[in-house]
Amino acid sequence: MSDNPNRDGGGEFAGKVAIVTGASLDPSIGRSTATKLGRGGAAVVINARNVDGLRAAEADLAAMGIPVKTVAGPADDPAVVTALVDAAVDGFGRVDLIVNTVGGSLGQSPPMAITRESLLDTIALNIWAPVSLVQEAVRRGLADGGGAVVNISSGTTHKTTPMMIAYAAGKSALNAITRTMARDLGGQGIRVNGVAPGLTKTSATRPMWEADDGQSAGANVPLARFTEADDIANAVVFLLSDRARQITGVVIDVDGGNHLQGGGWSPIQQTTSAAAT
Repeated sequence: MSDNPNRDGGGEFAGKVAIVTGASLDPSIGRSTATKLGRGGAAVVINARNVDGLRAAEADLAAMGIPVKTVAGPADDPAVVTALVDAAVDGFGRVDLIVNTVGGSLGQSPPMAITRESLLDTIALNIWAPVSLVQEAVRRGLADGGGAVVNISSGTTHKTTPMMIAYAAGKSALNAITRTMARDLGGQGIRVNGVAPGLTKTSATRPMWEADDGQSAGANVPLARFTEADDIANAVVFLLSDRARQITGVVIDVDGGNHLQGGGWSPIQQTTSAAAT
């Protein structure tokens, strides 16, 4: 018998197949999202750069009774993009749900010091992986069952942190892409939305919360609670579900109200925004 009660009983994602990038670290937004989708009945294809971490995530998900396949490598690599969709379609018969969590900052420089290479490479990191994966998934049948996509953005788009100019630009571009894709793909029954985390308790942000388990960071937002990966994953899962069947082209802030506050953002070096936003 499966250890996943929702799979045996159906679940709201029964029969669905999801691809989740950046899903190896624990805690992380990708890992939490893959777990929730799997517990809801979906089969999942997960991705990460780190092979050992990916294998550990695969073992944990499988132990929960979740059908899972893995593809290691950079999410913006064309071969990886193809392999992800192959794993879904060839391994589980279809592709229904896409969660793009990979992005980040390749360097931190203020506007008057940033180089062309750093700016453009960071923007590309945050937009090309989601675009290319959706393109391939659409070619391989994402629209067949009325697909759904969620892109992980960032609350930095509301801020004016000089050191984060490239990252904020990349995520702002991703927001525009999310809305435009929603308009473009709506006629095929595909919904495209985004979730914008604030500072979140993940493996990548550990130095910023480990000392006091996030109490100081949480105290600085209106709801006085530090955002956790599960909080982001809950919003992602909702947007992927039929409960959100009339929602497309929106980016939801999940940050304890941090987007209501002006000012800058404490810089953080990051390579996977899903874990670090």
